[in-house]
Amino acid sequence: MDIAIASPAESDSTQMEPLTGWRQNLPQQILTVLPLTLFFPVGLMYGGVLLFYISLLVSGSYLKRIHRVRHSPMLLPILGLSLVSMVLAAMQDVPAEIHKEFWPGFWHYQTYLFLLPFLSVTSGPWQRRAMQVFFAGAMLASTLFVANFLHLLPANTLFRSYVIYEGNKSILLGILMAVAAAWMLHELRRHKDHLLWRVLALVYVAAALILLAKTRTASLLFFILCGVLVLRKLGWSWRTVVLPLILLAAVGGTWKYALSLPPPATCEVRLVQASPWEIFKLRGLCTVHQLRDFSQGRKVNEDGMRLEIYKITSDIIAEEPWTGHGIATWMHLYQQEAKGLSSATMTTPHNDYLLYLTELGVVGLLALLVIWGAQFWIAFRMSVHENLNTREMAMPLLMLTIAMMLGGMFNAILRDGVFGMAFMILLAIPLAGMRNKN
Repeated sequence: MDIAIASPAESDSTQMEPLTGWRQNLPQQILTVLPLTLFFPVGLMYGGVLLFYISLLVSGSYLKRIHRVRHSPMLLPILGLSLVSMVLAAMQDVPAEIHKEFWPGFWHYQTYLFLLPFLSVTSGPWQRRAMQVFFAGAMLASTLFVANFLHLLPANTLFRSYVIYEGNKSILLGILMAVAAAWMLHELRRHKDHLLWRVLALVYVAAALILLAKTRTASLLFFILCGVLVLRKLGWSWRTVVLPLILLAAVGGTWKYALSLPPPATCEVRLVQASPWEIFKLRGLCTVHQLRDFSQGRKVNEDGMRLEIYKITSDIIAEEPWTGHGIATWMHLYQQEAKGLSSATMTTPHNDYLLYLTELGVVGLLALLVIWGAQFWIAFRMSVHENLNTREMAMPLLMLTIAMMLGGMFNAILRDGVFGMAFMILLAIPLAGMRNKN
């Protein structure tokens, strides 16, 4: 699969009739501001997506838009996952106890279909504007976290996720900030104008992420993405191998040191009154001790509950490994196996890989990995493209793919629409205009 970009005739044009040009560019203009909605209640995001769909109807040029989607390198991998889920759903005998959950569960596996309308737009200057809007959103989120730390933020609907830990939405905020900070770091290598302000913005977002966002997944993601940038800068050499080894040695030393310390009195961060840095260290120390306790068969508390979920889910997967137990079956099966345990009320395994293996089996997981593999391949082809704008979008696409793959290890990235739609919006930025070369 080779990659091309839209021809100049298909790109944003300034030579059209004013009304026609405004209508045709309306989807790009709405897509430009959609990243800002990701930092607020999910209703704003879905409202923005609805406006985008309306703009597609208003803008016309339907045949050209269909042509772009048909020739997108993402089309076949996306349809492949949907086809697998449909075939397995048709083969499934839906028990009465999961009848209400079946169709919502089925549509969760179609999340990537929402990316296809975004791919009907052309590449152009709007992509860089969308990235700038995304950066502005991350800085605004950082400011809201700081305001909450200073007890200046009301716990109303608009700011609730910044004041109160709300599970997936709060985790998403951290992941968005991690991706934005990594994109900012990538931009520093490419653009040297306003260098001081760029550095200050990066430090501001990264500090708020690590100290105030209350999500270990996002902090880990940020450091991994920084490592990817460093390895990309070094290129393929002996240093590319030595650096990860040094990092592994550092992680091993830190792990051993953490185990030598006494376990914390409590791992429930919401009950602890301490500085952001002390809370950050507490969460790291709790993670290490919970992993050790679980591996030694000792009881884990609420902070280590996911380890319990992963073990029981793995046993469930082993019963039907190839085609899974069926769509929307995880919760019912898990609650049966986890009776009496603190995790028995969980609605997802907090791991997309385990969820896909449970419900769609190895076949379904491979269909998902094909999509992520296609994103990696497209990013690679973009990185060697002759077009400068295309090359600059390669690293953001690579980072988003890593974010989805890493996030899927600890959260329901595609099972929850809060995560899923947000990633589809961000993927549209680097993937716009990409097509298979004829």
